[in-house]
Amino acid sequence: MTILIVDERSWVREELRIVLQDLGAVADCDSGARCLQICQAVEPTVIPYDLILMSATLPDHAACDLCRILAQDSRTASISVLLIVDERVRKDESAFFSCDGFSCGAVDYITVPFSYPLVKARVKTHLSLRAALQRLQEHNTQLQLQKSHLQMACETQAALNKLLETMLEPLSLQEQLQQVLKVIVSVSCFDLQPKGAIFLSDAEGGELYLAAAQGLTSTDGQLCARIPVGYCLCGRAYASKELLFAEGVDDRHAPLSPGQEPHGHYCVPIMDRGRCAGVMMLFLPAQHRSRAEERVFLTAAAHTVAGLLSRRSLEEQLDVQAKFDPLTRLPNRHLFQDRLHQAITLAIRNRGDVVLMLIDLDRFKLVNDTLGHDAGDQMLQEAGQRISSCLRTSDTVARLSGDEFAVILQQLTSPFYVELVARKILEQLATPFRLAGEEISLSGSMGITTFPHDAADAEGLLKNADSAMLQSKKEGRSLFRFFTQQMQDQALLRMQREKELRLAMDREEFSIHYQPKVSCQTGRIIGMEALVRWFKPGQGMVSPGDFIPLAEETGLIVPLGAWILRSACRQNKTWIDGGYAPVRVAVNLSARQFQQSDALIDMVASVLAETGLAPEWLELEITESMVMDNVDQAVATMQQLQAMGVHISLDDFGTGYSSLGALKRFPLHALKIDRSFVRDLPLDAEDVAIVTATISMAHKMNLAVVAEGVESEEQLLFLRDNECDEIQGYYYSRPVPVEQFTQLLINSRQSRFSAC
Repeated sequence: MTILIVDERSWVREELRIVLQDLGAVADCDSGARCLQICQAVEPTVIPYDLILMSATLPDHAACDLCRILAQDSRTASISVLLIVDERVRKDESAFFSCDGFSCGAVDYITVPFSYPLVKARVKTHLSLRAALQRLQEHNTQLQLQKSHLQMACETQAALNKLLETMLEPLSLQEQLQQVLKVIVSVSCFDLQPKGAIFLSDAEGGELYLAAAQGLTSTDGQLCARIPVGYCLCGRAYASKELLFAEGVDDRHAPLSPGQEPHGHYCVPIMDRGRCAGVMMLFLPAQHRSRAEERVFLTAAAHTVAGLLSRRSLEEQLDVQAKFDPLTRLPNRHLFQDRLHQAITLAIRNRGDVVLMLIDLDRFKLVNDTLGHDAGDQMLQEAGQRISSCLRTSDTVARLSGDEFAVILQQLTSPFYVELVARKILEQLATPFRLAGEEISLSGSMGITTFPHDAADAEGLLKNADSAMLQSKKEGRSLFRFFTQQMQDQALLRMQREKELRLAMDREEFSIHYQPKVSCQTGRIIGMEALVRWFKPGQGMVSPGDFIPLAEETGLIVPLGAWILRSACRQNKTWIDGGYAPVRVAVNLSARQFQQSDALIDMVASVLAETGLAPEWLELEITESMVMDNVDQAVATMQQLQAMGVHISLDDFGTGYSSLGALKRFPLHALKIDRSFVRDLPLDAEDVAIVTATISMAHKMNLAVVAEGVESEEQLLFLRDNECDEIQGYYYSRPVPVEQFTQLLINSRQSRFSAC
C-alpha cells in the first residue's frame, strides 16, 4: 500500500512517516501544488496512492478545493483522504464533519498533537478498506471480462452452429458458401467488415478461383476471379497453409483497386485432412490489430467450411458411384433407366421416337479366362470408348452389366442413321484389341428396338432389344437385328416353357431312361448312359432338344442335373445290389455345372456318399466346348473328379474346337465319336478316315473309344474291324425306362451280336 503525507510542517511529516512506515510505502510533500503535481504525473490508468493524509490548513490550497480537484481526476478520484486537524476537533468531532474538507471528499481525520495508536489504527482501517475496494474492483473487472468472453463464446458458438446447419440446407455449393460468409461477418464481437470471399483451388492446384463473395464490388470480383498460388495474401496463405493477417496494404498484400477504401484482412486456409482446399478472406478496418479470439474463431469457421467441402465431395462421389460404372465411367443401369425414361417422355411430348440398342460382346469370357481379369477390364474400357466414339453428344451409352452395353438414340433425323450407327459400332468392335501384348479379335451382337413402334414403355423396349440381341447371336454373331413381332412371340413362348419347366420339376414329371453301351467284341452290355425324359401330362413326351437348352439358359439345369445324377447313381446301386453284373452309368454334365467346379465336386461327393455307389461305377460325360473356355480350370476340376475314382469321357468328340495339345492334358478315360461321323459309315471316305484316325489316336493315348449313333450292322462291322471298343445306338437299343433296361441286363448275360 502507498501513503502520501501533505503538510507544510516538517515535524508532522517526520512523525507520521515513522508511525506509518510499517503499513506501506510512505512519501510526503509540503504543499497542495506539489501534491497535485505528483499525482498528475502518472499514467491515466495508474492510481498514484492508496491514501493521502492532508493538512486541513495548507497555505496554498484550501482543503476543500484540493479534495474537489482530486475527486474530479480519474487518477485520484478513488484515493481516500484523511485530514490532519488541530486539537479542538478531538474535543468536538462535529467540527470535522461540518468543515468544508469533509463535504468535499475527506473520509476521516487525525488530530495534532498525535495519538500514535489512534493515528495508526485509523490509517490501517482505511488502507484495509482501500485494499478491499481494490479487490472488489478487480473481481468486478474479472466478472466483466468473463461476461465479455462468455458473450463472445456464445456468439461465436452460435455462428459455428449456424455454419453447421448450412451444411444440411438443400442449396448449391455457391449458395452454401455465400451463406457461410454472411454468418461469419455478422458476428458482432469482432471488427469484421460485412464483406469477404471464399476461394477454392482448381483441379490442377495452380490457381484459386472465386467461389463465393459477400459485399465485393464488381471490380473486386474481376480482380480476384483467379489468384495464382503464392500471389497476394490469399495465394500465400494457400501455399503456406497458415493463417495470414495484414493490417493494411503491405508487400504481401495486393495494391488497392480503384475506388477501394484502405483496409486490412485475414486470409484463412481451408484445411481438409492436411490438404489445403482453398482460402477464406475477410475484410477489416485499416490498421486493425489482430486478436487471438478472432484467429481461433476464423480457424474454427474454416474447419467447418472444410467439412462442408468434404461432405459435398463425398456426396458427389457417392452420386457418381450410384450412377456411373466405376470401370468404364459410363452410366450404369440405374442412370441408363432414368435417361431412357426421360427420352421416352421427351419423345411423347415432341411426337418423336427413341431407339434402344443392346450390345453384347461375343466370347468375352474367353478373354477373361485366358488373359486374366486385368485384360478383360481393359477390353471393356476400350469397348466403351469405341462405342461412344460412334455416337453424338446427345446420345447415351451405358454399361448395364458384365459385357453388356446399351445405347439410346433420340431426336433422329433419318431412319437410315440407326443402321449406320449400328454398322459403325460393330465395325469398331471388330477391330482387333491390343491386350497383354497380344492382338485379340472380338465381335458384338446387337439387338435394336424403337419407341413407340415396338413398345410403349422402357421395360418393353429392354425386353424387345434383348430378344433381338439373342436372335443376332443365334444367327452368327457380329450382327445387328431389329426387333420383330415374331421375336416377341418366341420370347412369350420361351417364358411359358420356362414356367412349365419349373412346374415340371416341382411335380416330378421327369424320369430317367437308360441306353446301353455294348462291347463291339462280345455284344454284352458293359455300360449305360442316363438320359432325362419329360412326360408332360396332356401333351406326351417332350423332346430333350426343346427343354435341355432352355434349362441351360435359365440355370434350371443345375438342380435338374443334380437330380439326374442322384437318380442314376441310386438306380445303378439298386441293380448292383440286385445281383446284376456291375456296369458303369454315364451322366452328362452341363456347361453351367462344370463351370461351378467347387459346387460340382461337392455335389458328386455328396451323391456318391448318399447313394452308396462306388465311384468306379460312375462316368461323367463332358463336351469339348465346356473344357476349352478355361483349360487350366477344366484340368483342375477333372483331376479332382479322377482322384475320387470317377471316370470321365469326352462326348461329341470332333465337333468342337479342341486342340490335340490341350487334349493330352485332360485326365480322360474314353472318347465318344460323334454320331455325325458314324452316320455314313462305311461308305463316306472322309468319315472313314476321321473315325479310324480317332480310334488309333485314342488307343495310343490309352483311351477307350465309344461310337455313338450306331444304327446298322454295316456300321457295327466296320467299327469292330477297326477295333472300336464300344457302341451306343438304336442298333442295339433305344434309351428305355428302368423296367425294360433291367430286362436288357438279364438278356445281356448270353447275348451275342448276330454278326459275331
